Amino acid sequence: MFATQVFKGVRVLELAQFVFVPAAGAVMADLGADVIKIEMTEGDPYRRLKITDGRQTASANLAMELNNRNKRSVAIDLKTEEGRELFLRLVETADVVLTSIRPAALRRLGLTMEVLRARNPKIIYAHGNGLGFRGEQADRAGYDASCFWARGGFAHMLSTPGQRPTRPRPALGDHAGAMNVAFGIASALFHRERTGEATTVEVSLLSSAMWILSADVTMGAALSDEQLAKLANPGRHALTSAYETADGRYLQLMFLDPERYWPELCRRIGREGLLQDARFVSVESRVEHGEALLEALDEAFAARTLDEWRAVFAGWDAPWEVVQNLRELVSDPQGAANDALFEVVVEDGTPVTVVSGPVSFGGSPLPPAPRCAPTMGRDTAAVLGELGLSDAQVAEWSARGVVAGVEVGAL
Repeated sequence: MFATQVFKGVRVLELAQFVFVPAAGAVMADLGADVIKIEMTEGDPYRRLKITDGRQTASANLAMELNNRNKRSVAIDLKTEEGRELFLRLVETADVVLTSIRPAALRRLGLTMEVLRARNPKIIYAHGNGLGFRGEQADRAGYDASCFWARGGFAHMLSTPGQRPTRPRPALGDHAGAMNVAFGIASALFHRERTGEATTVEVSLLSSAMWILSADVTMGAALSDEQLAKLANPGRHALTSAYETADGRYLQLMFLDPERYWPELCRRIGREGLLQDARFVSVESRVEHGEALLEALDEAFAARTLDEWRAVFAGWDAPWEVVQNLRELVSDPQGAANDALFEVVVEDGTPVTVVSGPVSFGGSPLPPAPRCAPTMGRDTAAVLGELGLSDAQVAEWSARGVVAGVEVGAL
């Protein structure tokens, strides 16, 4: 089963780099959009990024594959008049321009919303950046670790006082924010379909962080400094904590309805005596004597291995889960049942596993014919041919550096 191609017939010009905005394009491409990645003739700098975290293998740049699958690539030097005009001709054929280029740079290129709308009044202009599009810092450089994780509050809320802030996982904020971009574009397309009006979409990494952290942010607007200090570094609560097993693994409990689960928990862990302990007879008393209860539960869970606890809790309709490592997550049976992963075959024939988009239509998020991320400018000749340009013209521009990625002998 494959996803319903809800964006089939929609053309997106993606003038974007790195991850945040291109990840939104990848999700749309999975769902049928014709996403044309517009790269400068030196290519997306993410292609050349060297970080010793394993993303670059002998066969593939894993991050590029994840965030650029199912797209086409056209390489144009937008700083030339011919290149800029080529891009504007593509705008005439598109539904959406999706960009992460900062506003000042777009002004220098002469590719502002007003210029694009003059060529295509129905174009939806979708823009993602670090800190938003108004205010003195709208043009400030920003990435997920700086704008989402650090400025957006996550580093503070998820760090231990007195220690260096917790590091984010790669592209955490980028992928969270990308879904906001994709939602914005889908909403704008729906609005245009209903009203005929083209609109703009603006999403920042900072706004995405504040939304995801909004439960804390809302309290941050209402609580005192003393209360906020406790909020950022809460103590453990017995029925919503993780417990270490005899073999060093962890089980996470999330019993938000304690009266419902407390008696059965005591029975399953073999500590029925806790039910008669005066310190633990009510929600209030369990909170009051929380440290003693945590100690008792820590001791109980430490007595058995993870596999033993799986057997003990099997069949119990309660919200508990194993804290999984990445190897377990990749092979999670529920992930497999819901098509959470799929393979693309890179240029040398090596299969690479990537993660599906989180939203499914028709029962699956899988694209019907997955394609690997394009090499830089791989589709330049084909896309320009669709504009009616002759092979001779494309070859001339390739020779002059206006476009790149064209194999002249193949024209």
